[in-house]
Amino acid sequence: MAECGETMMSTEKKYDLTEGNVLGKLVKLSLPTIGTQLVQMAYSFADMFWLGRLSSGAVAASGTVAVFMWLSMSLQAFGGNGAEIGVSQSLGRGEPDAARGYLQSSMSSSLLLGVLCGAFYLLARHPLIGLFNISEVDVRQNSVIYLSIIALALPFNYVNAVAVSAFNASGNSAAPFYVNLVCMVLNVVLDPLLIFGLKLGVAGAAAATALCQATACVLMLISLRRYKHPVFVGMKLWRLPRREHLRPILRWGAPVAFNSFFFTFFVIIVSRFVASFGAGAMAVQRLGSQVDQFSYLVSSGFASALTAYIGQNYGAMRLDRIRRGFTLSSVIMGVWGLLATLNLVFFNRFFFRLFVPGEPEIIEMGARYLHILALCQLVACLEGVGTSVFRGYGKTLPPSVVSMATHVIRVVLAWTLSRGALEQNGIWWAMAISAFLRGAGAYIISLPYVYGRRAKAREKKFSEPY
Repeated sequence: MAECGETMMSTEKKYDLTEGNVLGKLVKLSLPTIGTQLVQMAYSFADMFWLGRLSSGAVAASGTVAVFMWLSMSLQAFGGNGAEIGVSQSLGRGEPDAARGYLQSSMSSSLLLGVLCGAFYLLARHPLIGLFNISEVDVRQNSVIYLSIIALALPFNYVNAVAVSAFNASGNSAAPFYVNLVCMVLNVVLDPLLIFGLKLGVAGAAAATALCQATACVLMLISLRRYKHPVFVGMKLWRLPRREHLRPILRWGAPVAFNSFFFTFFVIIVSRFVASFGAGAMAVQRLGSQVDQFSYLVSSGFASALTAYIGQNYGAMRLDRIRRGFTLSSVIMGVWGLLATLNLVFFNRFFFRLFVPGEPEIIEMGARYLHILALCQLVACLEGVGTSVFRGYGKTLPPSVVSMATHVIRVVLAWTLSRGALEQNGIWWAMAISAFLRGAGAYIISLPYVYGRRAKAREKKFSEPY
């Protein structure tokens, strides 16, 4: 028993983010989180790679369902933020029991929401796909099939989100990476087997993704049980959430959930604009958004690590470390944003030739899409740094307000610009401009919380007896 206790204490100290070299801690924590994000993106790339060999209509069908997956992420925000913020801040304060309570409440509530969301998608799949007003019958039918299968895997996906957030918040981001890597390999094998080997087409791609998400959930829960950290001892998949933990979880998750919901709602509106230009434009949006997501997912992975770092140091009242971490993160993400910009400017055709090699019109349309989206890459990467400050502090409302305002701007610009000579290119410009405003806004409003009067006020408050 004593040896077990010593092992847990050693594990807790190993992943402590409130001590040690700041750059070393950020790099060690962020590399696996970035890897996890990229591995998850590989699921989508694998689907698109093989579906692109079927037709651009098959790609458009999966892209239509992707919007509803984004919508489901609005409910994931409650469990994910509860584990991410609650666990990291509690560990920073040296309260493992409170951290375990936040994890347990987040896990149980997220599982329930996943079941409800999956059931809703399954029952309402036909009217939901009908919202896009898709003219091609085969694209509409394949979208319904894809959504039906993916809906069954949503509870697994919700549980995975909480487990990943909890691991990251504790300072151990490697475990989720290894689990997702194993499942990516499984997905690479299953996709061609089910799509072409068993001739299931779009249904095969959806089934491969669903099976991999279920496998990831099982492996993640096994990893949690074997993780020798005080937070995870005695954690169960379901236990009635406690009020003292549930209230902060709702407070942290609500702004992010509303923001995610409105984002997806407006994406549906913009997608209807895109659909009016045909399946080709829909395929470009689907493929192009995935390529554009590469830089976003890297910055998002880094932001997840930075949130855990800031959360622990905020709980431990180490604002000096928060300032150093923020400065280093801004430099790292700024460099990455510049590289992402150059990538989209000079290699835009390469990506579309990879996925739809036999459709030159799609390739040219996609090249223009990526060329325009290059405008916002730098500030989009800095957005994650700014948002991490608020999430680490447990103040998720300010960046959510900025984000929701830019969603409205996107729709207005998309409707206005696409009605003129720019056509679908007007929609791409609307997406780029709104993303630029969102990233710049989130980063700028975070500065006073790190360097300005707000930061100094917190430092003075923390200097008083806690």
